[in-house]
Amino acid sequence: MDMPEITFDDNNNVRVLSTANMKHTEELEMESKLFVQQIGDFKTKVTDLVATLSKQGERIEKEKLRAIGQRNKVDGEVEDMQRQQIALQGAVAEKRAELERFQLQNQSLEKVEAEQVAMIEKLQNQ
Repeated sequence: MDMPEITFDDNNNVRVLSTANMKHTEELEMESKLFVQQIGDFKTKVTDLVATLSKQGERIEKEKLRAIGQRNKVDGEVEDMQRQQIALQGAVAEKRAELERFQLQNQSLEKVEAEQVAMIEKLQNQ
């Protein structure tokens, strides 16, 4: 094992590393600081992206719920229209039956009237 070499740099500071090793160490330190800064920038960008995607996801979920609500509303309206149509068809059938009943009653009354008129004429002619 070699003993560390003690040297002085240009500023007369005592150095244990050789000048080449010291330069290499300083370059490594600068690269490390730059790397840490880039990682920090990357982390910030990722955090911003995650926040943006989260907001977009919330908006999408909100729109999905709104669309489901609209679809349910339309389905409900269709069902209401079908129920109303069935009710109206039932009412029309009732009115037709009532009309038929009234027509039969009218025919019966006309027949009775004709018989009564005939009876009155017969009685007047006697």
